Amino acid sequence: MSKSIGFYCPHCGTRMHVSSRKKPSPLLHELIVQCRNENCLASFAASLEMVRPIQNSINPNPDVQTGLPQHKRQWELELEHQLKSLELLPEIADEQKNYVEGFISALFHASTIDLTRAQTYRQRLQQIKLL
Repeated sequence: MSKSIGFYCPHCGTRMHVSSRKKPSPLLHELIVQCRNENCLASFAASLEMVRPIQNSINPNPDVQTGLPQHKRQWELELEHQLKSLELLPEIADEQKNYVEGFISALFHASTIDLTRAQTYRQRLQQIKLL
């Protein structure tokens, strides 16, 4: 297993070099990565985010809240908007509920949300009655 994080150029496959890094939060690093291949020299902006803990620290930093988003991501805002819209509508088409169910499934299968969170969203969706 590698001891460092490696990015590889999508054009030529050469391992890339991190040329600069910003740290907007303790859990997010914004990087500029550059290809080392002299015949390629591509560069990219990359984000490296710690999204959920696998094992909690035995000496946690109280200022770092792992597992709780520092800010709502775009997908979370979209899902909340869809659910609130369905809850407020007097008539709900079956296709609208199917769209939101598909959205929840896609987030779960992409490992963006865990099973517990997916079930919470699904329960909220099931409470909305079709007319």
